[in-house]
Amino acid sequence: MRWRLVHGHQANQTRGGLGLQSVRGRSTDDRVCVMGIETSLLAAALWIGTAQVDVMIWEGGGEHPYTTDFALEYRETSRTPVRDASGATVGHRVRLVPQRIALKARHQVRGLSNCTGGGEEVVTDAPEAELVVPISGKDLTAAVGLVAPPTGAYELVLPRAVGAFACGHKRNTRDRRVAIGSGLFHADVEVADVQSRPLESGGARMRGEYEERHERKFGDSAQHVVRYQFNVKWDLRRVAE
Repeated sequence: MRWRLVHGHQANQTRGGLGLQSVRGRSTDDRVCVMGIETSLLAAALWIGTAQVDVMIWEGGGEHPYTTDFALEYRETSRTPVRDASGATVGHRVRLVPQRIALKARHQVRGLSNCTGGGEEVVTDAPEAELVVPISGKDLTAAVGLVAPPTGAYELVLPRAVGAFACGHKRNTRDRRVAIGSGLFHADVEVADVQSRPLESGGARMRGEYEERHERKFGDSAQHVVRYQFNVKWDLRRVAE
């Protein structure tokens, strides 16, 4: 089962919610910050950093810890105006195309049967990402459906974040994705982030973490209930070319 990213999973997601602030009543420093971001986004740049998805799965036969570490690199390739109902430009969407998405996965099976596994790969068909930056003094709320902070917001999707490899080094083909951020585009994911994520450090850093828990029932017995706990964290910085 998967969920639409735009709605988010209704499970208990806690910790690391950075929240969003109103764009109204900005300080002079905020307006200067936004003007600097708009100027900097005119130049080509890369977003480079890391992410980790740490999962614990409990079921009747035992438990399965699974960790995937990512090395991420995205390139800014285009800026599209965001317009309000009157047609006025209130900000820009910035398309982020993956240049290199590499992962290293490791896991264990502990219980009725025991094994370890893992592997490394470079994902060749990783999904694109996006960020949105408001123009100084403008409100993106009506245009994109979220209250963007002065520095802007972003959304990423981590591919093959869960179950990329089975016991030993057997590669699974299923692509179970995990979201970072929400509200900018639609994506099918295993776990959705319920928070909109603001850019940090004057619009030059993506950083955060969250925890998500849910369970699935595969039958009437308690032995057929599978519980999941996801811990997701990331840190990327903008580097001008």
